Amino acid sequence: MNEYTRREEVRATFIASAILVLCIAAAVLQLVTVEGRLIPDPSARRQAEESEARIAPARACALAGEKLIGEIEVFKKLADAARMSDPEKPGAGGALKNLEPRAPAGGEPAAPTTTTRTRPLRNPPPPRPSEPDKQLAWASAQPVYKQAKILAGCREATDAILGARVSAIPAWDAIARAAAITPPGAAETEQFEAAKQLLSLLGDIPADKVAQATKDAEAAYKATAERDRERALTAMVREPLPQGVFSRRVAVSVGVGLTVCALLISYLGVRAASMRRLATLLPLRDAVRSGRPGMQAAEILKTAAAHNSGEPGIVIGAAIGGLSAALLAPKDADLFVAGVMAGLLIGLGAQWAFRLALGASRWRARATELADVEKPAIPIVLVLSGVKPGLEPEFIQFLRSLPPADAAAAVEKLASQAEERILAAADAGAALHQGKPPPR
Repeated sequence: MNEYTRREEVRATFIASAILVLCIAAAVLQLVTVEGRLIPDPSARRQAEESEARIAPARACALAGEKLIGEIEVFKKLADAARMSDPEKPGAGGALKNLEPRAPAGGEPAAPTTTTRTRPLRNPPPPRPSEPDKQLAWASAQPVYKQAKILAGCREATDAILGARVSAIPAWDAIARAAAITPPGAAETEQFEAAKQLLSLLGDIPADKVAQATKDAEAAYKATAERDRERALTAMVREPLPQGVFSRRVAVSVGVGLTVCALLISYLGVRAASMRRLATLLPLRDAVRSGRPGMQAAEILKTAAAHNSGEPGIVIGAAIGGLSAALLAPKDADLFVAGVMAGLLIGLGAQWAFRLALGASRWRARATELADVEKPAIPIVLVLSGVKPGLEPEFIQFLRSLPPADAAAAVEKLASQAEERILAAADAGAALHQGKPPPR
């Protein structure tokens, strides 16, 4: 800035800057601190639904564990009835050893005897066992196999909520191996072998340990589901803010950047106008020394007729527009950018409307301000006194339409006429004071 900068322009720039800082600071604070509305926590509801869904499989596992105990006992009894175990076959030759002839003491073989045994044997050999019932073997093994298949998928969920119980590990391993048995085909031999394998795997396992673990797991899942259900009824979270064309940070940065650019444009406009006045009026100081004082005075009057430079309207408009958008819709950061841009246009229109309404009302004050800086040879006050109040726009238009030489002559004539009027008024006052009639 320099001495040719008008006080009005400095004052308008300062006011616009203050409004910009206050409004944009409030707008940014509103945009940064805004939060979404409280809504039920969807993750809590989803977790409650998942916990509720685990109860049914846990209940099925607990029932399978209880059934397995009974099915194993039934299977063991039916296995005995189906003669799935190989019976012992004791030899009968020991009982007949007494029937062989003995050699005499002399070493010669004894003569064969023809004596016929008429007394029955004391220990007759046991009857030969009948064949195993292969159809009954697999039919009795199927319920156990079914429960083993169900329980094989329960171990992971049970251990997940209770932890691995050492006492139940052997039973779990046996159940897993039993469930891995391939179902036999229609051949009775395959079915019999599969039943024997199930009996060897599950016949002596601690099934009660597995049953108790599945019951405890069911109770734990029910407690977890109840806790998650209660939490889902009260858990609340903030709804995420909507995502617009720009991200929230980018939108705020763009809006603030636009307002700063508006302020910079206004400042540069004021500086450009002051430098233009300097470049216009400074060379005319030599015209005074060359005997053309009217040119300097005429240019001062023309320069004073120009409106203020700078664009405080767009600065104030952008600030108010951004603040309004932030207050009305703080959740949508894109509207902040739109509000700033709309404020720029509205502020520019309001600024020009204000300048048109102001008209030439400030022309005399601005001309006097420039005269204080330039100190022209022709007093500006004399020229201004020759312009009737209310006719300033017409005089300015007339002065601008004249060539520089004619405008200088008109200004000199106005100043001369004003000076003559002042001198005549002074003479009339002096004559009135001395009691003489005023000169005509």
